[in-house]
Amino acid sequence: MISKIAFFCLYMFSFYSGYSQKLSGTVVFKVVSASVYDDRENDERGKKMVEGRLASLAKQTFLLEFTASKSKFVRNNSLSINDDKGEQLYDKMTTSYYSSSYDYYLDSSAGVGMFKYSRDGTLITQQVKEKEWDISTESKKIGDYLCYKAVYIKKYMGRDGNMKTLPITAWFVPSLPYRYGPKQYYGLPGLILELHELFGVFLATDIKIGDDKNITIEFPKGKTISEEEYNARQAAFVIKSK
Repeated sequence: MISKIAFFCLYMFSFYSGYSQKLSGTVVFKVVSASVYDDRENDERGKKMVEGRLASLAKQTFLLEFTASKSKFVRNNSLSINDDKGEQLYDKMTTSYYSSSYDYYLDSSAGVGMFKYSRDGTLITQQVKEKEWDISTESKKIGDYLCYKAVYIKKYMGRDGNMKTLPITAWFVPSLPYRYGPKQYYGLPGLILELHELFGVFLATDIKIGDDKNITIEFPKGKTISEEEYNARQAAFVIKSK
């Protein structure tokens, strides 16, 4: 595991040697399927399901916008704009398991995040905590950028009501010293250009860094519930369903 102090020094050097005046940016992400799961679908029905998922994912792009202290990660296009029930089913499946069923807003200076779920517009507030990333010396090039690997162990409640863990792998670029990434994943000493979840992989396809003062990030307005309250409701639903 690489020293966090070493990465912090690299972060500070990169910041002050070229990006101190460039405090905003945008990144477009596409989503692909983790191929290991598609490889299991060998029969004709399975192959048809894979084709449906891949077609749905090919339509989906997401936009990350950020300033010095705020970011938002939102869907960049619409899904299921026609009446094809099969297409709608695949869109629902990929949104739930492969890409994202919510937009995410972050105010790092205030230590507050917000989820906005696409299915019903539910707004969930979150007290932001630093994620414990395990940063390694493993590296690879993504486009022209040298990126390093980091892993975060996500804890969540399974459908059986028990707590589970899931490794989230990110590839971040220290030469772009911005602590943002897809969805609610942030806190690394560099912009995340690739993110692996269980079924889906987010890949950066367009990166623009500058000092665009026209980028303003506002949290959605409306009735909110806390993350703790939302999790309690989900836990109660799981227990009731047993």
